[in-house]
Parts: sequence; C-alpha cells; structure tokens
Amino acid sequence: MIRLLTEQDKVQVMKYLQKDSFGGAFILGNLLGFGLENHKDQRRCGDYYGYFSKEELIGVLPFYNMGSCIPVFEDKKEVVASFANILRMRQFQVLIGMKKFIKPLYEAVSNEKEIVSYQESNYFVNKHFSPLNLENTAFSDAREINNNEAVEFIRRAYREGFHHEHTPEEARKIIEQRNGEEEYLFLIVDGKIVAQAYIQAVTDKINQIGGVFTLEGERNKRYGKAIVSELCRRIIARGKIPTLSVRKDNTPAVKAYVTLGFSYHDDYLIVKCKV
Repeated sequence: MIRLLTEQDKVQVMKYLQKDSFGGAFILGNLLGFGLENHKDQRRCGDYYGYFSKEELIGVLPFYNMGSCIPVFEDKKEVVASFANILRMRQFQVLIGMKKFIKPLYEAVSNEKEIVSYQESNYFVNKHFSPLNLENTAFSDAREINNNEAVEFIRRAYREGFHHEHTPEEARKIIEQRNGEEEYLFLIVDGKIVAQAYIQAVTDKINQIGGVFTLEGERNKRYGKAIVSELCRRIIARGKIPTLSVRKDNTPAVKAYVTLGFSYHDDYLIVKCKV
C-alpha cells in the first residue's frame, strides 16, 4: 500500500530512515528541520509518499518544493513499480540519491521523462580528517554578511557552477531557510568572496557538504579544498561525520577530498529532468 505521509507517521519514518544513516540523510535532515507537512513557502518541505507492507514502512518517496526527489526504499519490485508510477505523474527537476535507489527508478521512467543529464558520482565519508589551512583567508556565514552581496554570489555560483538560475528572492530563501548547523560558508580573500560550500543535510550522525564552488578566476589556489576543510573541522567538532558527493570524472576534486581524509562509501546518481 502506498499513501501520503502525515505528521502522525513521523516516528515511524525516522526509525526507518535511521537504518541507513547515509542513504536517508537528506530526508531525515529535512524531516527533523521541517516535518512531514508541506508548507508551500518552504523550499525543503514537500509531499512524502510512504510504501507499507503489512503496516511496515519499507520506502519513502519525497517531492520537495525546491524540485528534488530523493527516495529511499527496500529492493522490492513492487516498491519500484509503485514509486515509478508516481514519478510518471509528478513533476520534478532532479532525481538524486544513492545509485541503488535512483537507477531502478530512472530505468523505469527514462522513456517517459525527458532527461537533461545523468551524472554518476561517488559518495564520500570522512573518518580520517587531515585538515588544510591557508594563510590570508577568512570564512563568513552567508547569514552574517551583507545580504545583497551574499545573494548575488549565490546566484552566480548556481548559474556558473550548477547551471541553475535563481531569482534574488529564491537565493534569499536559500540563506534564510536553514537550520542552526547548516552553515552556508563563504571563503573571503582581500575582502572579496571567492568560494562557497555549505551543509546541505543534517542528521544526528552526519553533516553532508554540498554546493562547493570557486570563481573561475580564483581556481587552482586550493580555495575549494580549504573551505571544505573548514566545514569538516566544524562538523567533527560537533561529534558528527562529514560526507559529500563528487562527480566520478572530476579528478582534481576527487584527489583533493581524498587528501582531506575522505574515502569512498557508495555510488551516487543525480538525474536532471526537463520540467
């Protein structure tokens, strides 16, 4: 049986997601911060579908207001078939998560959805942190500096780094709709923002890093590596594990993260669809 989840399901959903603390990190983090109810003005709220077998939850399929779908489920044909049917009916911009969850759904709907890109990545976990410190650099949270400056850098980062255009209002929501541990960090050199990275998922065990971007004219100066190192330091100080995903073909980034102590945990997929 499949149905929309409500706040009354929260305890059961959390218990299910905690069985896979890495695969379920996005959903668990959003659930802890925003609950199961869909508040349309919140980017990280959405509609959550649950698949039940004999009243036991064995799959969660969320559609977030920001356009992402990040499923977690048991490897059963009936779950894949049911979730695929909903994917065919719903609009979403990106299907993202561990390959074991994303690939079977992608294969089920790829002939009916217009696929813009299919990106294979590594999911890395850092249990052996080796920090990098750069002189003449500073870090500031987006919530602590000039709002207009932060908004414009975020818009540029998404446009140039991730091929996604945000309005100023959408960029402000990215800053404002964040929980306490979800730093949106800028690296500052000579008073200028040159790089960014942020915490995109928070659970009781991990903080997942994302959005790593350096201005084109400032690359090859280890700024991206330095800002990821700073986030790792903060995450570990909280008693949690830093994680992130990186494209398999992005050799410089893979090497940089490995030298910081990250190691491979699983395959990760990001499938972008035309809406």
